[in-house]
Amino acid sequence: MIFGLARVKKLILDIIFPVQCLGCGKEGEWLCGECQNKISPDHHSLRGEFLNRVFTFYSYKNEILKKSIHGLKYKFVENLAVPLGDLLVKELEKVQEEIEAPDFIVPVPLHKKRLLGRGFNQSELLALKIRERLGWPIENAVLARSKMTTPQVDLDGAGRKKNISGAFSVVDLSKILNKKIVLVDDVSTSGATMEECARVLKTAGAKEVWGVAVAKG
Repeated sequence: MIFGLARVKKLILDIIFPVQCLGCGKEGEWLCGECQNKISPDHHSLRGEFLNRVFTFYSYKNEILKKSIHGLKYKFVENLAVPLGDLLVKELEKVQEEIEAPDFIVPVPLHKKRLLGRGFNQSELLALKIRERLGWPIENAVLARSKMTTPQVDLDGAGRKKNISGAFSVVDLSKILNKKIVLVDDVSTSGATMEECARVLKTAGAKEVWGVAVAKG
């Protein structure tokens, strides 16, 4: 759902900019199948103090992917969540046996102000694609972003950790006790955001916390 300012921005963008593939310029779709095939998989994973493991499936250095994620997050092109979600699920299926089915997935939440400005949570849109293809349930009301933070991409490793500290809180303790949870995000660089989510969730009683993201920043 688009809210307020985000709706106005989207309407203006729809009028000014025609729908063209961000890779080749072909009209009619934001990311054509041919250009999706030019985004080569680049799997990485890491473990954290609280995160059992986080998987990233592509490199943010790929220009087509970078333009697509930027278009989704900062130009409000909500439809880009469809091809990006397809790319995510295609590679997630390859490591599905390593993760095994969780009790539910949790999109990394946005702060209320950022959600109002953007009109949607891109991580939630990606999570919906995972639910559609793999059948993993989504829980949107167990974790909240309680602190407005600077975008992580602008910071170094130490800065990311400090910036994100205390940014999340658990909303419903009863839903996460002894549960296996998979966090979903668009980009993970150092893993600091998902690690902080995992810390909060495990402190509140979650059994396992894993993470998946489209790209490694």
